[in-house]
Amino acid sequence: MRTVLTTHKNMDLDGLGALVGLKKLYPDAEVVLPDTKGEDVISVLRENPDVLEFTEESSFKEGEIDKLIVVDTDSFERIPESVKRSVTERTEIVVFDHHSKEFEVPAKVFFKETGSTSSIVTLFLKGKGVVPSPYEASLLLLGIYSDTGSFRYPSTTPMDFVAAAYLLGVGAELSFVKRYLPKELSPEELDILKVMKDNLTLLNVHGNRIGLTYGRFDRYVGEVSHLVSKLLEIRDLPALFGIFEIQGTAFLIGRSQSERIDVSKVVEPFGGGGHSEAASASIKGKTVFEILDKLKEVLFERVEPLVKAKDIMTSPPIVIPESMSVSEGRMVLMKNSINAAPVVDSEGKIVGIVTRSLLDKAVYMGLEGEKVSNVAERDFYSVSPETSIREVEEIIVEKHQSFVPVVVSGKPVGVITRTDLLVNSYRDEINELSNFYRKRVSSPPRFRNVSELIRKVLPKETFNLLREIGKIADREGVNAYIVGGFVRDLIIGRENFDIDIVVEGDATEFAKVVGRELGAKVHTFSRFKTATLVFKDGTRIDMASARTEVYKFPGALPEVDIAPLKKDLFRRDFTINTLSVKINYSDFGKLIDFFGGLKDIKDKKIRVLHSLSFVEDPTRILRALRFSVRYRFELGKHTEKLLKMAVEKKLFKTVEGQRIYHELKQILLEDNPLRVFLRLEKYRLIEELFPGLRWNREKKDTFERVRKLIIWHRINFPERKTDYHLVYLGALFFKEPLERVKSYLSSLSFPEKEGKKLLKFLDEIYGTYRALKSSNLPSEVYKTLRGREEEFLLLLAALFPDVEEKVVNFMRDWRFVEPLVSGKDIKELGLKPGPAFKEILNRIKYEIIDGRVSREDREEQYSRLKEMVVGKVSPSN
Repeated sequence: MRTVLTTHKNMDLDGLGALVGLKKLYPDAEVVLPDTKGEDVISVLRENPDVLEFTEESSFKEGEIDKLIVVDTDSFERIPESVKRSVTERTEIVVFDHHSKEFEVPAKVFFKETGSTSSIVTLFLKGKGVVPSPYEASLLLLGIYSDTGSFRYPSTTPMDFVAAAYLLGVGAELSFVKRYLPKELSPEELDILKVMKDNLTLLNVHGNRIGLTYGRFDRYVGEVSHLVSKLLEIRDLPALFGIFEIQGTAFLIGRSQSERIDVSKVVEPFGGGGHSEAASASIKGKTVFEILDKLKEVLFERVEPLVKAKDIMTSPPIVIPESMSVSEGRMVLMKNSINAAPVVDSEGKIVGIVTRSLLDKAVYMGLEGEKVSNVAERDFYSVSPETSIREVEEIIVEKHQSFVPVVVSGKPVGVITRTDLLVNSYRDEINELSNFYRKRVSSPPRFRNVSELIRKVLPKETFNLLREIGKIADREGVNAYIVGGFVRDLIIGRENFDIDIVVEGDATEFAKVVGRELGAKVHTFSRFKTATLVFKDGTRIDMASARTEVYKFPGALPEVDIAPLKKDLFRRDFTINTLSVKINYSDFGKLIDFFGGLKDIKDKKIRVLHSLSFVEDPTRILRALRFSVRYRFELGKHTEKLLKMAVEKKLFKTVEGQRIYHELKQILLEDNPLRVFLRLEKYRLIEELFPGLRWNREKKDTFERVRKLIIWHRINFPERKTDYHLVYLGALFFKEPLERVKSYLSSLSFPEKEGKKLLKFLDEIYGTYRALKSSNLPSEVYKTLRGREEEFLLLLAALFPDVEEKVVNFMRDWRFVEPLVSGKDIKELGLKPGPAFKEILNRIKYEIIDGRVSREDREEQYSRLKEMVVGKVSPSN
């Protein structure tokens, strides 16, 4: 039986790695390599002659093939010609490929969406129990590194990492991989790159900016595909095509970093292939300029048109006449459940924009009767219907405008929000995910009784109080429920005595009745339909009306409408926070689960309630990761996908810094913030929140030391009010340029007092450390650290472990030393009151700290005091 292994023309390292792996599985197969190979492949084969026993395409002995195994291509036309001619109708064809699940002729295709075919082959071998040698594993790993761009290309998948980890585990050498990956550019390569830059032109193809370049060389110049990738990176283009004529043969090389431009489809008419991000073709009998003309035609035929503003805008837009009052304009936004709108003049032309947040502030300042035109934002960006989505995205994300009016002849014809942008970018995914959430939301609720569980965890007085409130609810004809964190933690088994009650009705009126009958002080907030009750024993209960809210613009104050319980719970962040327990006396303890929260707690999953949850409020991302660490839960598969979409669209840039700061502070007050930060790192959120920040091993180790010091501090000094989050922030910003730290604090709308405190810590920490290093006596340590804030001391100990013992001794002992003698004793010895009193008493304190005078022996201290007063020892500090 004749078996042949082969790959595509212009063979690359991924093809080589896949062939080496499959040769292990099919040891009797004949390996046929195409005559055209990449320079890197040629180098590997030349320097490692025993890597693979193979036959060149031109030397292959033609004849019927029983079994043909093709790797790294979905095109039968791209395999060696002599091999193609040996294929008959009886030939069994097997394909291993990561480009497509289809092959041009009937074949059994092993396809996975991975960054490289070598990954597929590696995992195939693993599944078969076939272990490659360290040498073979190194070649497979080289193929993975090459085709995933060292795991940087967007096409890289978790399977590539799994395959690479396995190969390293069986002995693959990274030093071998490094030897053949692209290195620093040589002088000759720099010359070629300059030619490419000089010949670069930009072509607008259906709104896509595509680069075209060329080069003509009468000498052999080696591999140039990596130079195309380099120029693409330098110019930051969606796609770039290079045409190179080298010693009579032309090569077309395409690279793309846009999902809308599949370069493999573009090179296909030229007889080439590859995948969406990297493809090539070799062309004979055509000049560079003939190919260039043909390429332009193909681009307009095969590149997907860029979506324009008119394609995703909401039209017609709701507008607010400039003559309307602020309160009337605000009512228009509320009635239409929108958070922003264009302001137009009498001719319908746009003159400004308003947001609900802006109008809320105007009402707060007593301007509700003013015309909308007097408070509208006049400095805003608008676009035409033909504007590319990329430009719209820049306005919303980079320039922080909450929505973009689409304008024709001065009149708004539509508006685009960040929700429109995200839905456009991920339409298929969001539709799929929406179906998942729609099924969950429409499922019937689940019930169980937890009254005994509540009785066990709550103090008797609080339990009885809830029973009394339930009686009042029955009498007043309203339904009352405990909701939120208390119910969640009740099921999880975590202590939580913060009780929130939701009422199907007016919570403010109900709270007044409860307060009157049970003797509690009541604070109501009519606008939000909420109230707080404080009982005589200090128990505090918050009440709210079941309500609906809209979160399209971060920071907008919610307008509240009374709604049924299910509708109220649907506005919450995660399913685990949607559980409620009815406390009406007749149904006390009835747990209601509308959205599968009980199952998610059982499965240890964090799930959002609908597909636009993170768009409505991106800070939920931070909360999701915080809860996942606190409860040791994982993100649900769909929730994680939505999170990644939101991060990719940089939605945090649209959120007010104060809201991000609040969530960040909550993270830093968790038991182990480092674990949350590791998840922030996993989803690339640290660089999103703090551009340029160095989050490295040193800072991770410091976070762990801070955690241990805080535990020690809480145990030993529970009475000392300490802002522990500032210690973590000091560790996070340590060694960062001061101006950069200031920009972080500004973007987070950091509280002014805390910001000054933190900057002062960072400015003084090094000087204090140096002073401590040179301090030999405990009293010298005392002089350096006295009066310093708790946060500063903890940060100092965490940042500099070599002085931690000195800081801890100061905090635990030395700062509490007080002499048993006083100024009265000095006065009795005949010294007149004055500055010398303080100097003498301090000297006594220092000698106690240094152990030269007993801390408990007043007579010894008095004797030493007497020596100082009479001048036997010069009192100096």
